[in-house]
Amino acid sequence: CVREGEEKNEMLGMGVIGAFTIVRTLGRVRVGRYCDFAPLQCGEPLGYFDWDMLQQAFFSGLESAALFALTAAAMDYCYEKGYISRFK
Repeated sequence: CVREGEEKNEMLGMGVIGAFTIVRTLGRVRVGRYCDFAPLQCGEPLGYFDWDMLQQAFFSGLESAALFALTAAAMDYCYEKGYISRFK
């Protein structure tokens, strides 16, 4: 995900981690059978997200952020040690 010359751009790395975290988190939230569809209506507190769905998103988001951040840190460590390279 990094172009040559942008290896030290920390914001790019954090953006990649954030994007992967959001996509994985939202994909893991399960909508209950009690929800109405078109438009999605599940109840309090937001109408389209109820407390159960918010809890799922929170814990899945924490898990995803930790996993992707640890993976990025491990990759950076391997780049620094020369075990893997960014470019040919």
